[in-house]
Amino acid sequence: MRRALSLIFLALGVFAIAGAVLLPTYVKPELAKVPLNQDSTSILEGTASKVLAVKTENGATVTEIRDNAKLKATAHVVANFAPPEMREGTDVAVWLLAVSVVDTRDDTVVSASKRQVCFDRRTAEGYVPPGGDQEAKCSTNSSFVTKLEDKAEKENEKPKEIQENKAQPGLNFKFPFGTEQKDYQVYDDNTGRPVQARFQGVEEIKGVEVYKFVQEVLDTKIATKKVPGSLIGVTGASVEAGQFYRGTVTSWIEPVTGIQVKQEQQSHQELRSAANPTPTVVFDGKLTFTDATIDAMVKQVDENKGKLDFIGSTGPIVLGIGGAAFLALGVFLLVKRRPEPTPPSEKPHSRRRVAF
Repeated sequence: MRRALSLIFLALGVFAIAGAVLLPTYVKPELAKVPLNQDSTSILEGTASKVLAVKTENGATVTEIRDNAKLKATAHVVANFAPPEMREGTDVAVWLLAVSVVDTRDDTVVSASKRQVCFDRRTAEGYVPPGGDQEAKCSTNSSFVTKLEDKAEKENEKPKEIQENKAQPGLNFKFPFGTEQKDYQVYDDNTGRPVQARFQGVEEIKGVEVYKFVQEVLDTKIATKKVPGSLIGVTGASVEAGQFYRGTVTSWIEPVTGIQVKQEQQSHQELRSAANPTPTVVFDGKLTFTDATIDAMVKQVDENKGKLDFIGSTGPIVLGIGGAAFLALGVFLLVKRRPEPTPPSEKPHSRRRVAF
């Protein structure tokens, strides 16, 4: 019985030690991946001292610069299962992001953009096609950005949407699982390139410990547009102007999951033309996650952080200690011998007295 019990403890010890090794090295890499299926919405609100609005009045397109506008931005992320790489077991995902910003006074659209990204499910890095003969993980048309033409082909119609296949390197949608206290390259929608997000410290949002990262984009020309001359203070029905952008994006990231708990965007855009040396500000404002969006992000953290903590640290520690204890107990029982039974003492021989 003692031998059988010792073998059971030894088997449990080996099983627990194996689990302690496999959880962080095999199980965690398999589970710490964003889901293929995704359908989520984030809301940002804020104000702008200047904003460019384009609307239709009496069949005509009217462009105006508004002061002190209240804005609402809606960012909708949805998975696209059409590309061939969107299959079970894949290491990449294809998500589509659509962002619309409106002036809440009359719901006039201030800006709208759409882009699709094929990215790594573990690191959140946007996919970049490899060079040479390496096999591509994403098809060439799985990542693209869209933009609107400056002018519609016909009156009372929206400008045509142009799709450009384009890799989007840097982090997309989230930070990596196990985010570290270091700088990261994060893709920036406005400039169309990765911008360094600098680690700025540890803070707390609604009971969740987060890492603060700040991206700063210096004055950058992002487009050339044909705009009404009246918009920039010159004569002419259509004038060419450069669109310039500068801004700061601050992100608060829960490090275990890489979830963005809060984001703040401060942006400044202006038009510059040789026809007028004075720039025309077309946007200057700040947008921040609403409390409802932050609450939704905190809920996601609560649902996922415990699982990742267990398979990454708590589980291996518990299994390691338990496995060592089982092994020690099994060895102890195996080598410990029962005390040998004491041989029965010999009975004393009866002695007869011999008479002489």
